[in-house]
Amino acid sequence: MGWQIAIDGPAGAGKSSVAKSIAKKLNLIYIDTGAMYRAAALKAINLGINLSNEDEYKFLYDTSIRFNEEGHVLLDGEDVSSLIRTVEVSNAASYASTFGLVRTRLVSEQQKIASDNNVIMDGRDIGTVVLKNANLKIFLTASLDERTRRRMKEREEKNQEVFSFEDTKKEIEARDYQDSHRAISPLTKADDAVEIDTSNLSIEDVINKIMSLVSERGYSMENLEQNLEQKQEELEKEEETKEVSETLAEETPVEEAPVEETAAEEPAEEAAEEAPVEDEEAPAEDAPSKAKYHELQVVIGTVVKIIPAKPETKRGDKVFPAKEEKALIELEDGTQGYLSVKDEAELAEGEELFDKYIEGDEVEVAIKRIFPDGGKMVFSTALVAKKHKLEALEDFVNSRPVIKVKVVKNVDVGLLTKYEEFSCLIPKKPKSLLSLTDEEIEGLIGKEIEVVPVRIDYSRIRIICNQTAAVQQKAKAEKKDFLASLAEGQVYEGTVKNIEKYGAFVDIGFGVEGLLHVSEIDHNRVFKVEKVLNVGDTVKVQIIKLEKDHIGLSRKSLIPNFFGDFVNANEVGKVVSGKVVDIRDAGLTVELAENVNGFLPKSEYSWDNDANINEEVKLDDTVEAKIIEIDVNKKRIILSKKQLTENPWEKLTVKVNDIVDVTVLKALDNGFKVQLGEVTGYLPKASIRSRAADSIQAGEVLKTKVRIFDAAKGRLVVNMNEAEERVERENYSKYMKAQDKISNTLGDYLKEKK
Repeated sequence: MGWQIAIDGPAGAGKSSVAKSIAKKLNLIYIDTGAMYRAAALKAINLGINLSNEDEYKFLYDTSIRFNEEGHVLLDGEDVSSLIRTVEVSNAASYASTFGLVRTRLVSEQQKIASDNNVIMDGRDIGTVVLKNANLKIFLTASLDERTRRRMKEREEKNQEVFSFEDTKKEIEARDYQDSHRAISPLTKADDAVEIDTSNLSIEDVINKIMSLVSERGYSMENLEQNLEQKQEELEKEEETKEVSETLAEETPVEEAPVEETAAEEPAEEAAEEAPVEDEEAPAEDAPSKAKYHELQVVIGTVVKIIPAKPETKRGDKVFPAKEEKALIELEDGTQGYLSVKDEAELAEGEELFDKYIEGDEVEVAIKRIFPDGGKMVFSTALVAKKHKLEALEDFVNSRPVIKVKVVKNVDVGLLTKYEEFSCLIPKKPKSLLSLTDEEIEGLIGKEIEVVPVRIDYSRIRIICNQTAAVQQKAKAEKKDFLASLAEGQVYEGTVKNIEKYGAFVDIGFGVEGLLHVSEIDHNRVFKVEKVLNVGDTVKVQIIKLEKDHIGLSRKSLIPNFFGDFVNANEVGKVVSGKVVDIRDAGLTVELAENVNGFLPKSEYSWDNDANINEEVKLDDTVEAKIIEIDVNKKRIILSKKQLTENPWEKLTVKVNDIVDVTVLKALDNGFKVQLGEVTGYLPKASIRSRAADSIQAGEVLKTKVRIFDAAKGRLVVNMNEAEERVERENYSKYMKAQDKISNTLGDYLKEKK
């Protein structure tokens, strides 16, 4: 096992930068495990699989993820280093890494690399899962704000889309949560890991710390060089062994290898006509030697004789069918077979096999058919010619064009098709080569589909094709064209693909996703995206932002903003009218416009605090009022009806103890509602002594004394008894002053008044 350094930590802690530098200094192989998960996620996106279905990630068993000498990521041989650094792939990678199938497959690859090499790996479970016995484990961390700044700088340097600080911070927060809460291999610090906070450290500072730890663990450049020399010697020995084997192989005749098990189920020549009937004189003793041959194998034979054609003949009642001309050809080991006219590649019109071949001619033929129960083989030079034509297509096939093939038959090993004169096979294994179901294939028999040629199978004289790749290429082209057609203002029906704290990713077509930020979901404030949207929901959105690969979407721009429109057209102080839609003790709810209501509090209905709105207003009545408050955040509009008239309390010039005449409006339980000028007040029954309270009628004018007067609170209380006593005293004083005799008494006054 090689020397291993494991570096774990959250996103943006500086793992990759540090690991790459350490790798160069110590001549270690750097394995970017995060890039491997991103590459797997990229292929999942390109294949269009259901990212939430673990079974659909089985394509990874037939996927190659490697690193070249420059450290670039190669996905099935293609450099995808820049493609895997998008937000879409990042989110998908974090999602994919939660599945056991994905992690098991990639962890196995990572451990295999580490077992034979000196490596440094960074990720989120290297020290806890991948390299449990690593010589040195490091856990790098940093503050959230610092990691946010680093991520923004990294994207800027790579000419990638840079989001705002808050959006980037939310993205990292979401990633941290996913990584630390996933069911399989969550982000945790290994017990024996050394933690290094990089918030206030330069990359060089961190590297020096780790280099010191490497030295402490007893590892040096000398160890590395010795290890590398040993590795080089092993490689040289392997190379020598390989050269010897190749030399022996060239000197020793090698028989054709038997056909693969999977291919054996396929008919030898898918479109071939029925093999000719064997000559009744054909011997069967050559059958045992046929075990080393397989159908469509190209071999060299010698013409033994030309058997002329025979017309139909009769012998008594027995009819012998006509037989075509054919050549008997014998292989080196004595195995024989027939070459018929129809299987001959080039015969001029009217020319016969007798004209082309003579006994002893060597001829290159393909084995068209083998009869396991004995009998001679069926040979074909036409298939050999087809093989040579396939050789001319090598460059064409290697260019991986999209071609149209005709569907011929659905067999166990794959889908048989035709391209021009050539047989083609789309294997069912691996599954990534064929995306059609058996039910879909049945409806395509005889029709054309698009495929990408993968390689030429010379042993079977056919082309191996990839139907999924053609679908992907077409989807990629459509996606490219679709992206080019996008413009701000366009409206699409999209599908919610993923939900984050800061919004939802919506597929608007052809696999193109845009971000529907939480602030653009609704005119009302949305606190949790999940309260409004779910994965799989169809949502109508409008493009409001196009910057490089970033597509900003809005849902609220397509939703009528009734409240906003009303507020823009009306301001505080404006007089409006509306229909009463609800009456409560607290006040009235008034419909001012479609989906816009205002509230008229009871205290703002009338200057009369005792006004009974339940008696004065009915549902559907139209009321006129003034807007006195607008709260945009709470979407609240407060109205006032009383402020449409002048405040009568401010005009009333009375004070406590004044004697005033009030008009009785109505009787109350313990008193009377009375009016003074334009305001109303209260006359308690307890203050009436000169007459029975029940005798007082509405409309009567009573002389009263002001006991309480509060204009600010709109409160007036009068007293009838005190007013009468005061009037009596005033009248008595006037009477006494008018008399000449000083001896007059109060009794005289009362007698006179009576």
